[in-house]
Parts: sequence; C-alpha cells; structure tokens
Amino acid sequence: MKDKANFQNINRYLDSNMQAVVYELNSSVEQRLDRGSDNRLLIFELCNIIKTATMADGFSLYFVGECNSSLCLFTSAGLKDQQKKPIAVEPAGFGITVASYVAKFRKTLLVQDLAEDSRFPKGISMDSTSPIQSVLCLPIVTASNDLLGVLELYRQRGRNPFDSDQQQIATANLAWASVAIHQVEISKGLAKQSEMNDFLLDVSKTYFDNILAIDSLLEHIMINAKNLVNADRCAFFQVDHSNQELYSDLFDVGEEKEGRPVFKKTKEIRFSIEKGIAGQVARTGEVLNIPDAYADPRFNREVDLYTGYTTRNILCMPIVSRGVVIGVVQMVNKMNGNAFTEADENNFKMFAVFCALALHCANMYHRIQQSECIYRVTMEKLAYHSICTTEEWQGLMKSVLPKSISREIEQFRFDITPYEDLWPTIFVYMIYSSCGKNSFDMEKLCRFTMSVKKNYRRVPYHNWKHAINVAHCMYNILQKVHGTFSQLERKGLLVACLCHDLDHRGYTNSYLHKFDHPLAALYSTSTMEQHHFSQTVAILQLEGHNIFSSLNADDYEQLLEIIRKAIIATDLALYFGNRKQISDLLQAGALDINNQTHRDRVIGLMMTACDLCSVTKLWPVCRATTDDIYAEFWGEGDDMKRMGIQPIPMMDREKNDEIPSGQVVFFNGVAVPCYRTLAEVFPSTSQLLISCR
Repeated sequence: MKDKANFQNINRYLDSNMQAVVYELNSSVEQRLDRGSDNRLLIFELCNIIKTATMADGFSLYFVGECNSSLCLFTSAGLKDQQKKPIAVEPAGFGITVASYVAKFRKTLLVQDLAEDSRFPKGISMDSTSPIQSVLCLPIVTASNDLLGVLELYRQRGRNPFDSDQQQIATANLAWASVAIHQVEISKGLAKQSEMNDFLLDVSKTYFDNILAIDSLLEHIMINAKNLVNADRCAFFQVDHSNQELYSDLFDVGEEKEGRPVFKKTKEIRFSIEKGIAGQVARTGEVLNIPDAYADPRFNREVDLYTGYTTRNILCMPIVSRGVVIGVVQMVNKMNGNAFTEADENNFKMFAVFCALALHCANMYHRIQQSECIYRVTMEKLAYHSICTTEEWQGLMKSVLPKSISREIEQFRFDITPYEDLWPTIFVYMIYSSCGKNSFDMEKLCRFTMSVKKNYRRVPYHNWKHAINVAHCMYNILQKVHGTFSQLERKGLLVACLCHDLDHRGYTNSYLHKFDHPLAALYSTSTMEQHHFSQTVAILQLEGHNIFSSLNADDYEQLLEIIRKAIIATDLALYFGNRKQISDLLQAGALDINNQTHRDRVIGLMMTACDLCSVTKLWPVCRATTDDIYAEFWGEGDDMKRMGIQPIPMMDREKNDEIPSGQVVFFNGVAVPCYRTLAEVFPSTSQLLISCR
C-alpha cells in the first residue's frame, strides 16, 4: 500500500499538464504563506516533494547565510526548536563540494558517480551513513536571479544514478515552485501595502487621541512597532540632547493581558548617548539591523545575563523630527526565528514619520502646558509677594548687632526667638564673619536679604524664622570645621540655608502631588525643594539683588550648583539613602572629603542637620518648634478632611495624643543617626549630637 501511494504521489508530479501542477502549488503556497510564516519551511516541504518525485534517497537544503558568505544547512526540526539560525557548514564560493560548486556557478549539476568525480574532493557537505552514488544539485534563485539556496538530492550506492528525466522533473517543479512563491509574494506585498496604509491611518488616529498622555502615546508606539515587524520585545528611548543621554521609564516585560503587550512603568533609566546600539542610532540617525546580537561588539550581554532573556537579533531605528533624532525604537528577536529584513526597515521608516509627528506634537503640547504651569505659579507668587522697600534694605544697612548677641551666635543652642527685629542683621553678620568683610557688596546683600524675607510666607513652621535658624546652624558648623570648605562653598551654603524654604506653602510634597498642584506638574521629584531653588535664582535676577555679580562666569555657575544641590538635599526623602552611603564609607574607612562625590554627600548631610537643628535647642525652644510643626501638619490634615480624605495620624489634630510617641520615633530614626554620622565626619560638631540626645 505504501509503494502504491508513493507511485501515485510521483505520478502526480510527472503529469505533463504542468498548468494543473502550478495551480495546485499556487493554492498551497497561498494558504501557507501567512504573515509571519517562514518561507524556508515551505521550501523545505516542497523539496521533500521533489525528493519523492525523483525517487531520491534523501536531500539536503541549504540557504545562503548572512552576507552571502556561507551555506547553512536547514532542517524543519531546527526551526521548530527555535534554533537561532541554520547551521553554517561551508563557505559558499569555494566549489569544493557539490553544493558550494552549484552556489558558485548557479547551474544545475548532475553527478552520476560522486566517487569518480575529481571536482569534488569533499563530496557532499553532510556525512551519510551509506556511500553516495549519485547527486542531483539545483540552485534556488529568486525572480531577480539572487541566490536563495541550494537543493542537494542524492542516491546511495547500489542504486541507479539520476538521469536527465529526474533532472527535468526536479528543475521544472523547483522552477514552478519558485514562480508560485514569487507570484504569491507579489500578491501578498500588495495586500500588505494596503494593510500598511490602513495600519498607518489607525496609528495616526490612535496617536492623536492619546497625545495628551505621553505614556499612553509611547505605549502605543511600542505596541505598533512590535506588530509592524513581528518582534518579541520592544523598547523606546527618548533623546535628551542637552545632557547627551537616552532615557525611558516604560518597558516591555514580555507579558500579555487581554491580548495586548504589558508595559511596566519604572523609575526613569538614563544612559549616555555614547553607549550601546541605541546610543549609536541616536548619534548617527542610521538604522542598525543586527542579525546576530552576540557577534556584534556593541551589544551589551550583561542585560541578558541579568534578565535571563536571550537576544538573537535587533532592529534599531531612529525617530527623526526636523532633522533631529528625538527617539530610538529598538525591536528585539523576530518572532519567526529569522533576522529582521529590509522590508521591515522600509515599513518602519514610513511608520516612523507618523511617530515623529505625534511625538513632536505631544512634546509641543507638554511644553505649552509646562509654560502655563510656570505662568500660574509665577502669577500666584507675584500676587502674594513683593520686593523689599528702600526703607527696609537701607534700615538693614544701618543696623548694628549688639556685642552680647554676637558672642551668643557662636553657640549651637543660641535661640533667635527674642531678637526678631535683628534676624536680618544676624544673617548679614554671619555672612561677613564666615566669608570675609569684602565678600559681598553691602547694598546688594541687604536688598537680597530683605527680599528673601518678603518671599517667605507666614506659615507656622517653614517660615523666615526657620530660615535664619538653619543658616545659624550652618554658620556654626562652618566655624567649627574652619578651612575645610572654600569661600565659594561657604557663600553658597549660607545662602542656600537662608533660601532653602523660600515660598513654602505649608504643604508636603506628597500633598501637592496627590491633588495635582501646578508645582507638582512642574517638578516631578523634590517638588518644593526645586521650587525653593527656582525662587532663589529669581530673586538673584532682580535688579540690584545679584550678590554674586562680581564672580566670573565659571565661579558663578559653580556657586549656583552648590546652592541647588544643598537646597535639594533638604528633601528628607533623600536623607536616608545619603546617610547610609556616608556610614558605609566611614565603616570602610574610605570617606575622602576631597572626593567631589563624597563632598557632595557630606554637604547634603550638613543641610539635613541644619534643617533639623531645632531638636538640638533647649527644651522650651524645642517644644515650641514642635508645636509649630504640628500646626502646619494639622492644617494640611484639615484640608484633606474637607476633601473627604482621612489624613495620616501625624496630620490629624484629633490624634494629638500620639505626638510623644511620634517624636520618639523621629528622634531615634532620623535626628540622632543624622547627628551621630555628622559627628563621625566632623568631631567638632559633636555638641549637636549631645544636645539632641
């Protein structure tokens, strides 16, 4: 029965009515070549049919490898097992085997007795368990005469060799199969182009529907990019040209939910534009199609080692707007096991035009939105604040600090409360005492100081009094560690302390974010601290207020950066990680105050110590300050209650009985560790730790 079936199968492909054969092949090919399917598997099956029609004992199918440099053996099992690529068995152009000879000359070859043919010292490429008698080898070419692969049919010794009839059968069937595949590919190409047009129209609609939500827009770009080129994973990086960095906070986790890829929003990741494959595309604007990631030196294998994911191939494409690369899309691992094709590149280039337009419009919208936020905040500030009057700054210029107070100022526990009228005078005294009598223009310093005072709101705790207290603590630390910090640093730190809570509204960062305050839209992290620095710069830019105008450009830029870092460091959320880093360095004996990174961390710790300095004062002062802090907390809690939200116990005035236990936790978990670490860095500041305890 098996022989009869084979005979019928053979006769089917010996039929002189080749039109019927081609029609059948056409139908079969059309059904098989679904989008994303692999042509190689179909050709393998067609070759199996030719093997039957020619009564060969076996066959080998080779495809041209990367860069046309080698012949690679193809097996259907290898593809199903997700093998990275067919096995390269020999160079394509040397002609030392039958297959390589046919690949070189692109002509059908019939070898009746392989052992007797001196042209092929290595015979066929693959080892056979039995000696080979005869070989029929045919090139597989495309309609444009490009070599696609080689079919090698063979009969074992003891059987009759192939003859011209079998050669004709194999040639005809392979030729008609190639034509059928080509015809179907053209048809599918037209269908795909129509599909592409519909796809791009849908993309445009989706993008502009989501232009207000940048995360949703980026997610749609990645989903559509994956679908377009049939990729397993996709990443999108935006380009920050000012800092020469790529950044992203939305990543493909390789999972699906309700048939859609899942993208996880994480902490923003940034890396230099000089690094990696994505970096090169961002720099050059060129497409990178990498068929073998591990063979490319630019590929970072550490990512695969960390995630356990295996990267086989990569297609990295730029998103260009008005001649500038604004983003990079990186597709990883073609789903059918192949490398990404030139067709994938061309399709994506059309897609990229729509991406660029959508991203450009989204960025323009967000810039307008940011400008609106800045305008609203500025107008709100101007409605509340004003610049100091001439009488105010001239009065400060004439003010003299009593000697008795100047002696008390040198103590950490000095209480400024009874001397409210002299607070500006105390600051001016500390500035000149620490930085030198000629360090500032007196008129500008007085203008600046009195305008800073005007820009503090009358909130219970984060007010002008708190600013002077913090500056006083910093002054004493600088006096105790004399010679450690430069004059530029001393200027910056004292001014940073004075300005570190400018325009504070009496609300926490979390409150501003929870209720979508314009400041939260303007600054996503360390919201109030960034606003305080912005207000400091704004006052410096007022006429007659730039106390640093005598500095050269480099020193001015350096000093502003000192102030910025110091003010940002007062965000208590940053303190815990900073203190741990310093503790680890101390424990390892590796802290180096001359190392800029270590120095910045120590300055950050100093700012926290100064910001919390009320806990180092005498008990009556500490108790009064605690009352002010809770008054501010309760005000925020009352607002939340009016909105129907239950505040945390610390901000609920109805739970004031929990204040003592809360303060114990604060002292033990925040204040004492802060001053203990500072005392380890600077033993001369140990009085702060003693007073806190």
